[in-house]
Amino acid sequence: MKFKFRTTMILLSTVVLLSGCFYQSRTQAEFGDSVRTTTEKQIYDMNAALNPDPNAVLGGDAERLNNILDTHREDVSRPAEDTGGVTINVGGSR
Repeated sequence: MKFKFRTTMILLSTVVLLSGCFYQSRTQAEFGDSVRTTTEKQIYDMNAALNPDPNAVLGGDAERLNNILDTHREDVSRPAEDTGGVTINVGGSR
C-alpha cells in the first residue's frame, strides 16, 4: 500500500511540475517581437546590403575630415578626471 501511494504521489507531482512547463503566457509568446518590429521599421530598403550603391560616398573635404578625426581622438583618448570619491551611507546615518 505504501509503495502504491508513493508511486502515485511521485507520478502526480511529476505531472503537476511538467504541466507548468507547457503553459506559455502572452508575454513569453511575444518575447522579442518589439525588437524585431523596431528593427524592421528602421530599415528603409531591405535589399540595400545586397545591392550597395556604388556612388554612396564620392568624397569629402580632407581637411575637415582630418580635423574631425583629430578632435575625436583627443576627446575619446583622455576621459574626464575623477574629481571626487564615492560616498556610501549605510544604516540610515546622514
